[in-house]
Amino acid sequence: MENTKENIKIRPQQIDDAERFCKILNNENFKYFDVRPTLKEEIEFIKQNEKNIKNNFQHNFTILYNNKIIGSVGVKIDQHRTHIGELGYFIDENYWGKGLAIKAVKLLENYCFNKLNLKRLIIVMAIENKASEKIAIKCNYKKEGTMKQCFKIFNKYHDAYLYAKIPK
Repeated sequence: MENTKENIKIRPQQIDDAERFCKILNNENFKYFDVRPTLKEEIEFIKQNEKNIKNNFQHNFTILYNNKIIGSVGVKIDQHRTHIGELGYFIDENYWGKGLAIKAVKLLENYCFNKLNLKRLIIVMAIENKASEKIAIKCNYKKEGTMKQCFKIFNKYHDAYLYAKIPK
């Protein structure tokens, strides 16, 4: 899946992506994402992708910008309401603020609505995570509310905003 004008692509994750993901995720400036995987843990996570896709549980993609891995975007399918998917993403700090996550989210949305036939997508973020909220707003998600004590990040509970989008 590609947007050639912007030179952004998303493709299924590969084992070879694990090292780059570890470098990105172990950045101490990731304040709202407390996963700090080892290379072995990241490889194991990526190995689960095939099973997760087969079971329609989770679909994870690598974000490429100018053919360089800059992050990941994925959707987790609600197992009780299989028409709903929750989006998640992370981007290398060197690419923050350039609109690349927005473009990757839009590519994933296309996949979710057109290939997976989802009827509702949500993005949930800690209320302090203004960058993630900007992504949701710029992708035309609508704020539906605040979820109290939703996330536990570095042993502290955080309230979260819930944003949602349905296909046109």
